[in-house]
Amino acid sequence: MGKIEIAAVCIIAGLLLGLFLGIGYKKPEQQKCAYTVGKFTEQPKQEVVIVYGFDANYPPFTFLLPNGTPAGFDVDVINLIAKKYGWKVVYKPWDWSTIVTALERGDIDIIASGMTFTAARSEKIWFSVPYYSYVHELVVRAGEKRSAEKILNSGEYIAVQTGSTSDEWANRLISQGYNFKKLGLDSYVSALQALLDGRATALITDSAFFEPYLKKNPELAGKLKVVETLGAPQCYAIATRPEDKWLRDMINSALEELMNSPDWNRLLDKWGLG
Repeated sequence: MGKIEIAAVCIIAGLLLGLFLGIGYKKPEQQKCAYTVGKFTEQPKQEVVIVYGFDANYPPFTFLLPNGTPAGFDVDVINLIAKKYGWKVVYKPWDWSTIVTALERGDIDIIASGMTFTAARSEKIWFSVPYYSYVHELVVRAGEKRSAEKILNSGEYIAVQTGSTSDEWANRLISQGYNFKKLGLDSYVSALQALLDGRATALITDSAFFEPYLKKNPELAGKLKVVETLGAPQCYAIATRPEDKWLRDMINSALEELMNSPDWNRLLDKWGLG
């Protein structure tokens, strides 16, 4: 038998073997992807309703007005994206320490609330394109004379928001051998108040919160100071479940369009972020 005939026999045998092995077995559609098919893997056939999870006390990005209406930079961004596509938004304030878990289990569909894109979070949830950058800061009362090194080794309380990247910074510093106690509170606003009233010696916060907060509350500018910045700049992005590819693609498209329009600078100026 010649080489051509041998090759033909091998091809036919391979096809017959593949057909035989495939009989009675059909791979489930969901197993063809790295992740299971989710709520927004593809465009829904019915009205698109997005359950929007956010921190109710993180000005100027997300907070509640006295009448309970959500407001802030991120709220405006999500509302503009929803308006572009005709989506309905359901607003759902959530405790920040469990908000990632809420997204994973389907209690909410997105997080847009000054959510930092981190390696640890990206193991569980996926992010949009980044839209805002900031740095972490070690803040003290204006009369504080000690260096950052001495403050971090004082054995005293340093305030953070539980579940935030400032909380992660505190844990990182403690693991590196710095000697202080962490005071975890439910928001950056509460952590800042703990510094002002003396329950904490310092505050680990981020410039995205702190600088606009001082602009809105100028009477505090003379009472506080940044003693040191911590680490490299980080970025905010909108969080989604990994399997919700269609939703993430739509958000990315609208977000990039918005960031490249005059409306973006107007939003930044409106919320003191420019």
